[in-house]
Amino acid sequence: MNTFTGRYTIGFFACLLLFVILNLLAVQVQSDCGLLGALGMAGCADDISRAGFPLLVWEQGGFAYRSNFSLPVLITDVVIALGVSAAAGWAAGKYLKRG
Repeated sequence: MNTFTGRYTIGFFACLLLFVILNLLAVQVQSDCGLLGALGMAGCADDISRAGFPLLVWEQGGFAYRSNFSLPVLITDVVIALGVSAAAGWAAGKYLKRG
């Protein structure tokens, strides 16, 4: 893949994969019982599960149970991820070594 399109595609998907990894890491760090707790596989009581990077999209649980999901924040997160990935793809296509 020596063309601009090939380098762009690699940069775009590499950055998108980074956002997926950062989202999983954010769930692990922000949730009381980690990623397994957010998936319902941990034996924690009264834990709070949170998801979203860079903005908090979903929060559920706790002693006084609450559940919050924000569609506008999810859309904003997706737009941020796609925008940064497009910029990374453009930079990779323009500046990565050719040949």
